[in-house]
Amino acid sequence: MKGFDEIDNQIVTYLKENGRDRVTDIADRLRLNRVTVAQRLERLVKGGIIKRFTVKLDYESLGLDVLAFVFISFKKIGNTTQEELAQVISKLGGVEEVHIIAGEFDIIAKVRAKNLRELGEKVVNRIRGISGVENTFSHIVFQTIID
Repeated sequence: MKGFDEIDNQIVTYLKENGRDRVTDIADRLRLNRVTVAQRLERLVKGGIIKRFTVKLDYESLGLDVLAFVFISFKKIGNTTQEELAQVISKLGGVEEVHIIAGEFDIIAKVRAKNLRELGEKVVNRIRGISGVENTFSHIVFQTIID
């Protein structure tokens, strides 16, 4: 977006941690005029910089204690494309993110589960059971430093 400046950056950075705050709270905290903040927010949304306002969940409180990144190899079967496979994977329960990547693997999925048994069920029975998945390699997260 043309014209994205330091004030826009301050507003976006603030919103990442305090997305529920009112415009007046943001303006007070950043020492900016309320009208300025409101206008810039509107411009950032219309300009596509801010795609949506969302909720950040506490997964431990929800009982989803296991996080893993699952690397997936794509095998062309019929007319299915890598992007179509990624779309199918993205609709599975517990899958938070799906990215098409370069390197040894073709797709990476961020997957949450209650425990290792549930994670194994999601990877072995669901992801590996999809036509076009050649193999998977899972990395379990011990600790998240920044999210």
